[in-house]
Amino acid sequence: MSEPSSGVAAPADRGRLARAAVAITATFSLLIGVGTAYSLVAYKQAGDVGANEGFLPPSAEGDAAATSDDPCSRDVCNYLLLGSDSRAGLTAEERDQFGTDQEIGGENRADTIMLVHTDPGLEKAIILSFPRDLWVRIPGQGWNKINASFEGGLDGGGPRLVARTVQKLTGLPIDHVLYVDLAGFQGLVETLGGVDMCIPGENVNTPGQVEAPGGGTVYYEDRGYIADPFTGLLVKPGCSTLPADQALAYVRTRHLRCDGAAPDFYRITRQQQFLRAVINRLLQPDQLAKLPFQIKPILRNLERDDELKIADLAYLVGQLEGISTGAAEFRTVPGIAATIDGLAVIRLDPAANRMFKAVADGRQLGPTGTAVYTPPSEATIPVLVVDHASGGGVSGVQDVLSQAGFDISPGTTAYSAYPKKVPGSLIAYAPDADAEAQVVKKYFPTLELKQVKGLPDGVAVFIDGAYEPAQVGGETGAPPECPTPEV
Repeated sequence: MSEPSSGVAAPADRGRLARAAVAITATFSLLIGVGTAYSLVAYKQAGDVGANEGFLPPSAEGDAAATSDDPCSRDVCNYLLLGSDSRAGLTAEERDQFGTDQEIGGENRADTIMLVHTDPGLEKAIILSFPRDLWVRIPGQGWNKINASFEGGLDGGGPRLVARTVQKLTGLPIDHVLYVDLAGFQGLVETLGGVDMCIPGENVNTPGQVEAPGGGTVYYEDRGYIADPFTGLLVKPGCSTLPADQALAYVRTRHLRCDGAAPDFYRITRQQQFLRAVINRLLQPDQLAKLPFQIKPILRNLERDDELKIADLAYLVGQLEGISTGAAEFRTVPGIAATIDGLAVIRLDPAANRMFKAVADGRQLGPTGTAVYTPPSEATIPVLVVDHASGGGVSGVQDVLSQAGFDISPGTTAYSAYPKKVPGSLIAYAPDADAEAQVVKKYFPTLELKQVKGLPDGVAVFIDGAYEPAQVGGETGAPPECPTPEV
């Protein structure tokens, strides 16, 4: 295949990542948002902001062994990312919106649990999302949902117990822990000036009555919104900058129209989509230029173990410039819906143990954990854009893919350099990528879907000069049918 013109990435070059950038792109971009523009001075000034003792589990017989004494910039490492729905730090108005800790049934719960595995040998990081209803054995407590392991809260050993629980479950040691609560999450997004997101329209549920906390309903009169009274979500589909409260509501919601019988898994796909969109945004040059001035307020909204040193971050982020987001590979820990003593839970699927073993052995994961009870997450779908004399039209397509949270690491390539000559503007997909192509089409409703045998990429969007972008989310009338997942 001939080389593409200057500025267009050749397919063979995709995913070629610097070792040190792997950890920081997939890990700290998720919650901290650091970039190459940070200087050593900025890190030293940040000092120990947000550092906590007692986050890491002590070494104990039967626990996973430590990976190495080397810094994570040089060796395999595992980071536990925790998001809690604790109402601590919220204003009175925000507590009215989200409820108090007592009203949600407890003081603290782990709303989000992610394990980020970085391995220089794989040249990528793997992000495993754990369903909060996953039925696990919690050390010292017995069987319960995994989010119950955080019940002690930030000051009552919650982070340490979640880390021990995940270690026992996966066989993977936890090297570092990062934590953020509702107030911290909002503070992070406010520091970043909001988050650009493209949201499809299948979950539009207004005008009409929408289920609300306490068994009641809320009536929404305005047409064409996606609403959830449980989290305060009220957004129109399409591309926009989500303010902090709506970004929080979007990643927390599990009561949307198309969530069906697996709301926990659907919420994970939205969290992955959101985090991928954040990564895509953070790697843009204009955002990287702002980050030296944001390090202190960002760290003030986070808590981390005291062994995660600022100097280690400084070494890592210096390698970021020009690195694609192919460093992040998202997976969901597979499970099976079940009922135990009248409690709706998720039992661990046997495939999960094979996935944990592959991570530990430094092997590729394949398709395991990419789609469970839901359509594929945008975050797990790499999309190539092929420029067929588009006259600049590919730029807008890339923007939508980026803001929708797709894996945009394949980048763009020239039509003359691509081995499959597919005429017109359309979404081409390989025979085994039909589900992924359907997800892409939600964001480009006017583009035809075309199966192409021998397509070297799972999904490729071809754009020529006749392409006219359509509004993401479609009309504000009747929403499209809910997608049917492949189970």
